Amino acid sequence: MDNHLSVVVVDDHEIVGLGLKKVLEDQDPRYRVTSYPAIDQMELPEPPVVVVLDLRLADGSTPVSNLATLRQAAVPVIIYTSGDNPVLVREAIAAGALAIVRKSAPLSELVEALDAAAEGRTSAGIDWAAALDADEDFVSQHLTPTEATVLAHYASGETSDVVARELSMSKNTINTYVSRIRDKYRAAGRRADSRVDLFKRAAEDGLVSYFDHDQ
Repeated sequence: MDNHLSVVVVDDHEIVGLGLKKVLEDQDPRYRVTSYPAIDQMELPEPPVVVVLDLRLADGSTPVSNLATLRQAAVPVIIYTSGDNPVLVREAIAAGALAIVRKSAPLSELVEALDAAAEGRTSAGIDWAAALDADEDFVSQHLTPTEATVLAHYASGETSDVVARELSMSKNTINTYVSRIRDKYRAAGRRADSRVDLFKRAAEDGLVSYFDHDQ
């Protein structure tokens, strides 16, 4: 009886797919691994199949949209990532990912997650637990709605003048908001001295996308 498990890797770094094919198929001959750089280029084999999905892809797609596509296909998904963005991790969990596995984790952790996902079971690793246990969302806990809006615009590269016009405020008011936002991040131990720092904080907190601008 053929009890193979097809593993579809979606990662825009070709070496990740090639590496997983090598180690997984060497680990167990029942694994059949293929890889693609994006969801819209993926071809799903006959089930049983598990998709191993990177959180961030070069095409700018989001974990939520990719997981929605895979959910419609009734395919179980494991997130396989080198990033440590808790916002994206929480989004992926909420969107239906069955496991979050770091690329630096032992192969055994990925194998365990694959076998569990193939049976429709979750496999809660350290990253998943940390994201679920996080009791503080910086934006909702520390920034007012107006501050969050100002940060989203300013961190995306807009000047204070442009932000002021778009939000019907004065330039001085915008600068005051930006100063307060910087102070709040610094108080939380998160660097916010430069515009690049603010972009990174805004991206970490889900207000802008890392793919929006070349920082």
